[in-house]
Amino acid sequence: MASNEYFAMPSEETFTFNGSRIHRIQYPHAEALSLRLMKSLEKREDDFTFSHRINDRWENTYLPIEKIPAAREVIGFARDAAVRIYKQPLLALYEPVGSSPNPPFWFNLAGPGAITGVHDHSKEAFVSGVFYLKAPANCGNLFFRADGEEDFVLEPIQGKIVLFRSDLKHGVAENLSSGVRISLAFNTFSLPLSGIC
Repeated sequence: MASNEYFAMPSEETFTFNGSRIHRIQYPHAEALSLRLMKSLEKREDDFTFSHRINDRWENTYLPIEKIPAAREVIGFARDAAVRIYKQPLLALYEPVGSSPNPPFWFNLAGPGAITGVHDHSKEAFVSGVFYLKAPANCGNLFFRADGEEDFVLEPIQGKIVLFRSDLKHGVAENLSSGVRISLAFNTFSLPLSGIC
């Protein structure tokens, strides 16, 4: 078996877009962890910090890891899966990296009408991901974009993690539901860290 071969676990789906693999993984015990994370978010609302506003809403919501330690569980799980999938040593970091004042994980609390524009994380990370804590129907599909390609679209599913190379351009379509989509997004880092430290 070649060292770069990858075999999906039973709880995983693999998609290919523009030469890159995108993985969707069921997080074990997702319901219990999502409840813990959402309770922490409710209790720690006064501790939120934000990066930027888009269309009159805060795009990224940050909390220090000591205020929401359960985030380590899903990010660590995702990092371990990414190491296995991408055959690359990766770090999950929980403190601000380089010149950023914010940690490399954040929550998105996206209410009706919320949209996230197309972007990538190529300057910051090697593998990025998102874990869906709450995903009502029609709450905004994750999409990936590349020149000359039709967008690849994934519906957010509560309890699932999506992993992808950080240089893949992606965005989130409008939340057409009456509810709030809640997700935890994160970056993982390859060694050495010289490019970002």
